[in-house]
Amino acid sequence: MKKILKKVSLFLGLAMLLTACGPASSEGKSADTSKFPEVIENEGDAIDGSTQTLKVASISDSPFKGILHPFLYSDNNDWMLMQNTMAGAFPIDDELKLITNDKTTPINLSFDEKAKTATLEINPDFKWSNGDTVTTDDIIKTYEITANQDFIIASKATRFDSDLKNVEGIVEYNQKKADKISGLEKVSDSKLIIHFKEFTPSILWGGGIISEFSNAKQVEGIPMAKLFESDAIRKKPLSYGPYQITKVVPGESVTYVANEHYIYGAPKVKNLEIKILPVSQTVASIKAGDFDIYLNIGADVYNDLKDLTNIKLAGHQDLYMSYMGFKLGKWDSAANKVVVDPNAKMADVNLRQAMGYAIDKDSIGEKFYYGLRGRATGPVIPLYGKLHDESIKGYEYDLDKAKKLLDDAGYKDTDNDGLRENPKGEKLTINVASMSGNELSEPLAQYYLQQFKEIGLDAKLVDGRLLDINNFYDRVEADDPGIDVFFAAFGMASNPDPSSLYGAEAPFNMQRYTSEKLESALKKIASNESLDDKVRLEAYHEFEKALNDEAPMIPMLFSYVYLPVNNRVKQYKFLVSDDGSHWGWNNIELTAEKPLPFEAK
Repeated sequence: MKKILKKVSLFLGLAMLLTACGPASSEGKSADTSKFPEVIENEGDAIDGSTQTLKVASISDSPFKGILHPFLYSDNNDWMLMQNTMAGAFPIDDELKLITNDKTTPINLSFDEKAKTATLEINPDFKWSNGDTVTTDDIIKTYEITANQDFIIASKATRFDSDLKNVEGIVEYNQKKADKISGLEKVSDSKLIIHFKEFTPSILWGGGIISEFSNAKQVEGIPMAKLFESDAIRKKPLSYGPYQITKVVPGESVTYVANEHYIYGAPKVKNLEIKILPVSQTVASIKAGDFDIYLNIGADVYNDLKDLTNIKLAGHQDLYMSYMGFKLGKWDSAANKVVVDPNAKMADVNLRQAMGYAIDKDSIGEKFYYGLRGRATGPVIPLYGKLHDESIKGYEYDLDKAKKLLDDAGYKDTDNDGLRENPKGEKLTINVASMSGNELSEPLAQYYLQQFKEIGLDAKLVDGRLLDINNFYDRVEADDPGIDVFFAAFGMASNPDPSSLYGAEAPFNMQRYTSEKLESALKKIASNESLDDKVRLEAYHEFEKALNDEAPMIPMLFSYVYLPVNNRVKQYKFLVSDDGSHWGWNNIELTAEKPLPFEAK
C-alpha cells in the first residue's frame, strides 16, 4: 500500500508543479553536461585482484532476456550484461566514427571510397576466450546469421537493415538465391574485404560493418531457427572481451571470469558478477555498499545520491532519446518493409502535432530529472555535433496551439462531454502504451493522459496499466492493434545515419511510417554525394525538418547518463569514445576487500 500511495503522491506533485510553474524556458535545452567528470580517481593502494570479485548491479524491474550476443541482442538489459565484458571489436573516435588505420586495435580498418570497399585486418592478438584467434570466418558467419531468413523470422531479429543490404550479394543470400555472400571477400584467415554497392557516409560510422561477431565453430551445426535457444547464445558464449561467462541464472544474474586472452591484457580483478537490482532497492543498496558499479541507473534517484560520500558519479551526454511514437501502419515481414495505413487512427498529422504540443517536456526534464534530461528538439542528438540542427525547436509546450490544431482539423466535442470526437463525429479513444521501470514511470504516464485530456482527447493506458519492458516491446514490435500511441526510448549507435530507425525498410521503424520527403532525405544522407561535408549537413537538416513537420513520432527528452562508482574502485573512465588508452574493465583495480558503505556523519 505504501508503494501505491507514493506513486499517487508523485503524480499529484508532478501535476501540481508543472501547472504551478507553467512552461519552462522555451529555448530548447539539452541535458546539463557539466555535472560530472568522465574519469573518477580514488585514493588507496590496489589489492591483489586474483581472488576478488567485481560486483556490478544493473538496475531494472524486468529480468534480462538472456540473448547474450553483443550484436544480436534486442534488449537493453541484455546489453548491460555485455557492453563492458564481451564487446569491443571496433573502437570509435571523438566524432563517433570507427577508428581506422590503427594496428593496435582489434581490427585494423581501412576504406577505399573509389573501390567501394572496407578492408578488415584482424590483429593476431585478438583472441576468443578459448585461446583461438578471431578469424574472417567468424565475421562472415555473423553476416550469414544476420541475413538468414529462417533466423530473422524465428528470432524476430531486426538487424537486417538498409545498411547491411548495401553489402554486395547479401540480399541474394537472404533470398536463398546464393549460398554465400559475394561481397565478403576472404583474402585469408586474418583479412577480409567488404564490397559495397555504394560507398556511403554511413560506412564511416559503421553502416554495413557488423560490429561484433559470433564464433563460427561454436555455432556450427545449430539450425538458424534454433540459434536463440542454443547454449552458444544463452549459457556460455565465447568472448573476446575482458571477461567470459561462466554461469547464468536466467533473468537474475551472470557470473564471469577473466579472459586471459583479452587483447589489451587480462583483467586485474579475476571474477565478476552482474545482478539485476530492482529499481526500488537502488538507493538503499548504494548506501549499504552492496556493489562497486551501478549500471542503467535512473535520473529519478540522483537527488538521493548526490551527497553520498562512499561513491563518486561519472557522466557524459548519452546516445539516448525518449519519444512518443504513433502507430501508423504495419511491418510486412515477407517484404521486409513498412506498409503505411492511411486510415490509421493516428493518421492525421494535426492530431499528432497537437499531442506533441500538449506536454511540457522542459519542466519534466528540469524539475523531475534534475537537469539530467532536456527537451529533445529533433531526432538527431547534439552529441552528433553539426549534424544536429539547432534551428529546429521541436514541440514546445503550447496548449493553445494544440487546441487550435485540433479545432481546425475537425476534432470537435459534439456531445458536450468535454472530449473530442473525430472529424466523422465518432467517439475517439486513444490507447497509450507506456513502460514501467522506476518511480516516475506511473506519474509521468498519468501526466501524459492528463495533458491529452486538457486538449480534449480521451486517452487511456493499454490494459489500464503500465507494461513491463519485455511485454511492451513484444507488443509494439508485433504492431498490436490495441496500441495507438507509445512512449519509448532508444539508445543510438555511434552511426548517426537515421535510416535504421526511420527508413521504409527498417524493422526498428516502430511507427511503421514512411513518406516521399523522409525517404528522399534518408537516401540523400546515405548517398555517395554526402561524403561531402556540406551535402551531408544539408541532408541531415532536411531529414530533421521532414520528421518534425510530419510528426510520426515526437522527440521527448535528450539525456545525460551518469554512473555511481564505489570508492573502492581505484579508477574508472566513463567515456563515449576511445581516448587512445583503450581503457576498459580489465583496467579496474580495487583498494579494499568489499565495497564501502555510506557512513553518515
